[in-house]
Amino acid sequence: MGHKLDSGSHEDLRVLNDVRFFSLASRRWLPAVLTNIASDPADLRVPKARYAHLSSVTADRLFIIGGQDLSNIWLDDVHVYDLLRKTWIERRNYPRHVGTYRSIAVAADKLVRLPQEELRASQSTSTLGPPGTRFRSDNVSPSPAQFTQTESLVHLPYTAPATDEYPNDIYLYSNYNVSP
Repeated sequence: MGHKLDSGSHEDLRVLNDVRFFSLASRRWLPAVLTNIASDPADLRVPKARYAHLSSVTADRLFIIGGQDLSNIWLDDVHVYDLLRKTWIERRNYPRHVGTYRSIAVAADKLVRLPQEELRASQSTSTLGPPGTRFRSDNVSPSPAQFTQTESLVHLPYTAPATDEYPNDIYLYSNYNVSP
């Protein structure tokens, strides 16, 4: 929230919806970019102005979750901002009221990847051919006794940075249902 620019009273507030960048190297705010202008006014990817929202970053994407507008109406949505392209890329409905009051949104900088799940997904779209043929000039599959079957290998989980293809989960905790 901020004060209305042309108001004489510090009581007059407005709700903001801009994205600003701070350079840690120069310790200065970078010039404002037109990040919130939609070419189509019906473009719902650009969020409504809000306050008391939650936010988190994973895989070079900023997630804005919930919040309230200036009339204190809950905004039940999630907006995704691509930090590299500096543009809003997605909007989704979110079925719960969330905001900064007794709530938090977090994402780790690394995620646990499960190779066995990735292998299953990639096998259906693999262009590498059957196991054992990748480096053979004749492209003839060897007999199964000549190589270890993928299914018999143990693929251990590992940690890796989040990517666009494998973003990290964002965890929300809200304590609204607990009475004081």
